[in-house]
Amino acid sequence: MINYESSTFIARPAEEVFAYVADVRNDQHWHKDVKSASVITGDGRLAVGTVFDVKGMVSGTEEIITYEAPHRVGLRGGDMGKIVPTEIRTIEPVDGGVRFTRHIDVDASGFMGWMTNRLRGWAAKRNDQFVENLKQVLERG
Repeated sequence: MINYESSTFIARPAEEVFAYVADVRNDQHWHKDVKSASVITGDGRLAVGTVFDVKGMVSGTEEIITYEAPHRVGLRGGDMGKIVPTEIRTIEPVDGGVRFTRHIDVDASGFMGWMTNRLRGWAAKRNDQFVENLKQVLERG
C-alpha cells in the first residue's frame, strides 16, 4: 500500500468547504483527472453508502465510507480493477478559514501494485496540484 497527502489553507468556512468536497460531483472543477461524476445510489442526500459513478483518467465508482460534517469525508474507489484507492478529506477550522487535507491510500496488487509504487512521486505531486486547484476554486467563490 502507498499513501500520500497534501494540505492547504482555504479562506472559507468549514461548512462551505465540507459541503463542496463531500459532493464528488464537484471534483471535476478542481481534480483535473475527473471529467464527470453522478450519484448512482441513495435518495439524493449525501451520506455513508452514497455511491458516485466517476468518469475520467481512471473511471469507476466512489462510495462515501465516512461522513462527519463538517470535518471529514472518506471515499473508497471501486470497479477500478486491481487498484483500490481510499481517500480522506479533512477540514480543520483555523483562524480565517480551514486547513484542508486530502490523504490517499492506494492498495494495488500485481503489476498495478508495482506501477503504483513507481508512480508515487508523480501521484503525490498531482495531489498537491489538485489541492491547490481546490483552494483557487473555493476562494474565487
